[in-house]
Amino acid sequence: MLVMGPISTNAHMIMANPVPFNSPNNSPLMADGSDFPCKGPASGDAKVNEWKAGSEQSLSFTGTAVHGGGSCQMSVTTDKNPTADSKWKVIYSIEGGCPASAEGNLDASGPSLDGSFPFTVPESLPNGELTVAWTWFNKIGNREMYMNCGAVSISGGADDASGLDDLPDMAVANVNTPSSCGTTKESNDYTFKNPGKAMTSVGEGPFVDLCSGEGSEPAPGGGSGDEGDNAPEPTTLMTVTASMPPFPINTGGVFASGGAAPTGGAKPSATPVAPQPSAPKPTSSPGGSYGTSCSTDGEIVCSDDGNKFGLCSFGKAVMMPVAAGTKCSNGAIAKRAVYAHRNQRNAIDTFMW
Repeated sequence: MLVMGPISTNAHMIMANPVPFNSPNNSPLMADGSDFPCKGPASGDAKVNEWKAGSEQSLSFTGTAVHGGGSCQMSVTTDKNPTADSKWKVIYSIEGGCPASAEGNLDASGPSLDGSFPFTVPESLPNGELTVAWTWFNKIGNREMYMNCGAVSISGGADDASGLDDLPDMAVANVNTPSSCGTTKESNDYTFKNPGKAMTSVGEGPFVDLCSGEGSEPAPGGGSGDEGDNAPEPTTLMTVTASMPPFPINTGGVFASGGAAPTGGAKPSATPVAPQPSAPKPTSSPGGSYGTSCSTDGEIVCSDDGNKFGLCSFGKAVMMPVAAGTKCSNGAIAKRAVYAHRNQRNAIDTFMW
């Protein structure tokens, strides 16, 4: 019988792209808030990530301790060396399924998470050097907040920072800072009070509000706050934009150092987005025969009856059931109540400024 040893600290999740500064350790922020934000200011020769306003970039990670997923945000500040008083503005929110949807953690002896979340650099960002942050509120384990930061240089953007005022403030929880809204409720995917115009929902839930812990629903493709006259028309489509290859799921209750399994070793109440136990195991090669054939990596593949979907990766898509009340058709997932109107509008993966 194979006995799993404790997951090494190398298994904790770290932002791989954009490249972070300070060669960050992979632990969460200190609960007392002493290393908020970014685990300290930038030091040494920090790599500068070059971004052109309006271009598509991607958020990706290294590690296997995905803690059942959770919710993430990408935010920026004009401060090159952020402090606790820095003003962070959200450019992309992921409600649920970030960094991945799983029952616990990926196999610590297997490869690092190999997937990415594409997002568009807002044209309202000011030209020059900014600091970008990835923040993550994990679904399972200790109540924590993860944060990695990196230097970014914007070109082709705005001449001043006035456009940042229209963006939502970064959510903060589980750390002792004046901006923190408290402690999150375990075993849930989290919705943000104002995720912004650019967001996606890939979690299976149950969803609760990050701060109040009250039951909620992910925003249908866009923000919930005051976003000005140019806010896009609300849509009833649920969006899925992450391109995640299939990974073996560690269901043995093993968690990263510093995390904790649910009380009594019980599995989380959420239905994992993962291959069913009866499905054959994927081959070790990304180009193996496991899954449904597809042509474009990252696209959503729908079953003929619309009751299953998969994300194309290396020419294969692992099919899994859609969430209750939704249907997959023409590369998008929509609520069944509005399915009859799908042909009247385009599926929207990401809203833009």
